Amino acid sequence: MKNEIEIVVFGTLNMDFVTYVDHLPGVGETIAASTFSLDPGGKAANQAVAASRLGCRVAMVGRIGDDHLGSKLKEQLERNQVNHDHVRYTPESDTGMAVISVDKDGQNTIVTFVGANAFLSKQDIDDVEPMLKQAKFAIMQMEMKQEVGEYLIQKAHQLGVELVLNLAPVVSIQPEVLQLVDLLIVNETEASQMTGIEVNAANFSEHAAQALFDKGIKHVIVTLGAKGAVLKTADSMVHYASPQVNAIDSTAAGDCFVAATTSFWCKDGSLVTAVQKAVEAASLSVTRRGAQSSLPTLDEYIEFNQSLGLVQN
Repeated sequence: MKNEIEIVVFGTLNMDFVTYVDHLPGVGETIAASTFSLDPGGKAANQAVAASRLGCRVAMVGRIGDDHLGSKLKEQLERNQVNHDHVRYTPESDTGMAVISVDKDGQNTIVTFVGANAFLSKQDIDDVEPMLKQAKFAIMQMEMKQEVGEYLIQKAHQLGVELVLNLAPVVSIQPEVLQLVDLLIVNETEASQMTGIEVNAANFSEHAAQALFDKGIKHVIVTLGAKGAVLKTADSMVHYASPQVNAIDSTAAGDCFVAATTSFWCKDGSLVTAVQKAVEAASLSVTRRGAQSSLPTLDEYIEFNQSLGLVQN
């Protein structure tokens, strides 16, 4: 049907307390911030908003506290046309939060408070089964109880829904469950943790991608920040270079990449093409400040894509 949900995103919603600083503080160091902002965030919420802005019909499944911050997060989803019928208030806990510092080079440190996000349950997943069954894709991270995450992977597989796992943070998922994942997306650090391979250049990232693929996962992506991403499928190993941009804030760039990969894969049917577009969309996001405020619309992505010849070597 025309208005059916295409992508269901499961996971965290946070309110981000963001400071912009000249440099990230060392242990015991006190520094002054030049700017402060209060921004809607959370990895899953970022991914849901990004996918919606890129033109997909998206629903969010998660937990918020019955407080002012939770209400603001729901309002943000509403503004971005994300279905939030299954974002549930949790009176026994506060809304999740993140404290983020961003330096002048766009690098960041993040400390999170899980809050109501910890209450996402198997029952929440069962309750959205009819919606999930008709969707094309599900996106998840592992900022949830491991048994809930593994249950979601199994449920999506049973329903025939393509499951995109952004394995952040890294947890030791049962091998037989991990093999049910259709697309695994991890960054350099996460790939190193999973494989024991030091990922610090494209060739080493390819070794890590191969090692992850050999675990029985259908498709694997290792993201490399400013160096792009590597995709491993049964047929190919492809390294995608990032366009040169003036990066000012990398917050939510990884979430933008996950959402863009899924969105373009959903729309175009080609994962190989989707990853190239996702690298470009994530590159655009780092030229802006904030988490969800940095996420591009489809029109903004198209305009940026058309201008890439002016910024590439």
